[in-house]
Amino acid sequence: LDNEALHHITRENLKVAFPDYRNLNEIIAQVVSSTTASLRFEGSLNVDVNEFQTNLVPYPRIHFMLTSYAPLLSASRVTHEQNSVADMTNAVFQQGNMLTKCDA
Repeated sequence: LDNEALHHITRENLKVAFPDYRNLNEIIAQVVSSTTASLRFEGSLNVDVNEFQTNLVPYPRIHFMLTSYAPLLSASRVTHEQNSVADMTNAVFQQGNMLTKCDA
C-alpha cells in the first residue's frame, strides 16, 4: 500500500478534500479484511497468501502483487450506483483504483 495512492483514491473516488488518518485507515482496514477473509473462515476456497502468489503469478519475473479495490464510492454515490460484475472487474484493473502508484 502506498500513501500517495491512498491520498489520491480518497480525494478522487471518495471526494474527501483533506483526507485524515481515519479516512486512510478505513480503506486499509477494508482491503486487509477482504484479502485475509479466506484465512479467517472455513471453506473450500481457503488458501494462504503464498498460495495466492503461486497460483496468480505463473511467471517468475513477474512476482509483485499489487493491491486494488473496487468499487470505491463516496457516501453520496453509494445509494444510487449500480455495478455489474463486469463493471467491478474492469474497475479493479484501472490505475485509479490501485493502492500503489507505479509507472504503467
